[in-house]
Amino acid sequence: MAYRGNIALEDITVDFDVEPVELPNAIGFGVRELVTLKGNISEQERVRLERASRFCPVGQALTKGSMQVADEVRWASGDVAAISAGLESLPQLDGALPTIPSGSVHAQYLLDTKEYDDAGKMEHEGEAKISVSCENLTRTSRWTLQGGHSSDGWVPPPFPLAHGGWAASTASTLSRLLPQVDDPNGLSVELYMAAGGNRGDSQSNAAEGIVAHRQVSRRIIVPGSPSTTPMEAVQAALQRDPISLAYLNGGVLLHDEVVVES
Repeated sequence: MAYRGNIALEDITVDFDVEPVELPNAIGFGVRELVTLKGNISEQERVRLERASRFCPVGQALTKGSMQVADEVRWASGDVAAISAGLESLPQLDGALPTIPSGSVHAQYLLDTKEYDDAGKMEHEGEAKISVSCENLTRTSRWTLQGGHSSDGWVPPPFPLAHGGWAASTASTLSRLLPQVDDPNGLSVELYMAAGGNRGDSQSNAAEGIVAHRQVSRRIIVPGSPSTTPMEAVQAALQRDPISLAYLNGGVLLHDEVVVES
């Protein structure tokens, strides 16, 4: 956005504080966001960048409900069924509700990873170093990730990283809430997202504040048969998964702020 708009953005960092949020039948999560821009940036340019940050593809998925998900369950018995709309009355399930623990995320843009063609036009915006920390039962856990927009094979783009987290969250939730799943190795989650335009389209949508809906197919493979692992139990577990709820409802952003440092 800054490159396309000729904005003198010299650097950018993003910080998230993540906290659990109680919902009627589940425990979701909320995010407090701080974006720090560095450079000779006018107020009008700051507002443009703020809008772009709110409408980036992954941000849309988690805050504006842009994901349109079609779920399918496949049992080891060979039975297959599509999951209908959400249940109004969720059956009780054994097991503790899954939660996303309190924690923080810090992302630092790596300026030297931008890629240009021979004519000097930017081809890839570059990468970010992402530091994640959260509390667990005994100590603070920390991870460092790298992602962004680079040549194929260098680092994963943002959406595959987000989808990996969603698939892992779904599998974890099902394994905790379905007592029928005695062998976790018999449970798997597959995601497929239809092509939703190119990077230029995503940047244009972000700049203009347009929500671009994306079609996603999620296949859930579970042990047993519909009689031993009922569809209603699978559906009820999915409606308690924190990231699935965020994709379905949006609205995880509790507070956001964009500031400029000269």
